[in-house]
Amino acid sequence: MKKYLLKYSLEFLVIVMGISVSFWLNNWSESIKENNIEKDLVNILIRDIENKKNENKNDIGVINRGIERAERVINTWETTKKIDTTDLKRVLRLLGSDTPYFNAISPIYNSLSNTKLWNNLPYELVNEINDLYRMRYQELKLRFEKFREIGTYCKLHFLLPNDLIDLNRDTEVIYEIINTVDKEYVLNVKLLSHSAKGLRSLTKAIIVASESIIENLKNYNKPKP
Repeated sequence: MKKYLLKYSLEFLVIVMGISVSFWLNNWSESIKENNIEKDLVNILIRDIENKKNENKNDIGVINRGIERAERVINTWETTKKIDTTDLKRVLRLLGSDTPYFNAISPIYNSLSNTKLWNNLPYELVNEINDLYRMRYQELKLRFEKFREIGTYCKLHFLLPNDLIDLNRDTEVIYEIINTVDKEYVLNVKLLSHSAKGLRSLTKAIIVASESIIENLKNYNKPKP
């Protein structure tokens, strides 16, 4: 009887150990799968922020060129009371520019913010990401909208009334018209420059915030010791 009990006890123990090991291996495998999925999701989020950052950098280049041209007009006027003709047509196009926009919508962020990933990321990092998408990008979108409104205003109240919409004519012809409304022209250029500088300042701040978040996400994705 003792032999049978010992035999069956050992067999039962082996079975229990086998089940336990199998259960542990299954959990371990699932854990690895979850970790890999989480890393993939973090990489997707990083790419989304990087794409936005690259868009911001391209915008900075365009804005800088516009500010440079506007400031040349302003400086020439303030020192000589003459109209700078270096980029006259380009400046007039800028005054009537009502197409720039920033797309603040991110399907990737909207999807990931409702997943388990948001519970696993550090609290401070989640706040930074939420602030970037919900606040900073939305503010940048509004700034672009204001910039477009200025372009529409200049087009309707300055360019159109003064026959400055058609820029396919010779520069000399356009220059003659500008000379008759030179002060109004410079004031509109100042308005454009002021708006562009505000847009540039916010865009630069967003680029800095994006780079910090990307770095923190990459550190989070590094193998844990």
